[in-house]
Amino acid sequence: MTSAQSLSGTVADAIEEQIRTQHLEPGDRIGTKTELIERLDVAPATLNEGLRILREKSILVLKPGPKGGIFVADQPPLSRLAVEIADLKAARLINVNDAIEVLDGLDTQVMHDAVRCRTKRDVADLEELRELLIAQWHTARSEEINWRLHRQLAGITPNLMLRSFYQNLVDYIMAEGSDPTLGVKGFDPHSDKRLDIHLALIDLVIERDDSRVDEVLTAHRMVKA
Repeated sequence: MTSAQSLSGTVADAIEEQIRTQHLEPGDRIGTKTELIERLDVAPATLNEGLRILREKSILVLKPGPKGGIFVADQPPLSRLAVEIADLKAARLINVNDAIEVLDGLDTQVMHDAVRCRTKRDVADLEELRELLIAQWHTARSEEINWRLHRQLAGITPNLMLRSFYQNLVDYIMAEGSDPTLGVKGFDPHSDKRLDIHLALIDLVIERDDSRVDEVLTAHRMVKA
């Protein structure tokens, strides 16, 4: 990435931040190019590149004429979802535990798909993760490997929306570096029972045992993620 690209990306981020912090709605005016050049203290070419980035993301539109300027676009629903989640996180209204609850609701479809669609390569990857889980369960690496397992299971589903949503939530949880106890008094993230449940998830997929998915997932929810 060149310095010009980095600077234009910073401009795009600054305009997105303005939209979020000022709670601008579709159709709201952000300003003119001249106003933004002065406000952000950048060259016209840098601003134009930043605006191009945001136009490609359907975040803003440019309107010509005396009453024209740069306006917030009427974003597609999925784009609005991403912005709203970012706003909630910035306002500290959501946290890792909320993400884990959402994953709990998605686990059933993820597991049924994994049992139905797994390949020989998936089996090999899961067997490797099984060995890592057992070897590292009582170490500081256990949570990282545990979330890698969840990400791997979601990677098997042919439902690309489910896969993307699930894996991005896992990435968010891992990036936050959350307290492994999830703030739950008495919860032991390194318990043998919790390990056994995650090994059972692996076994269900390898053995294509769809009949016990709901039973194991119920136990999984009882000991958190």
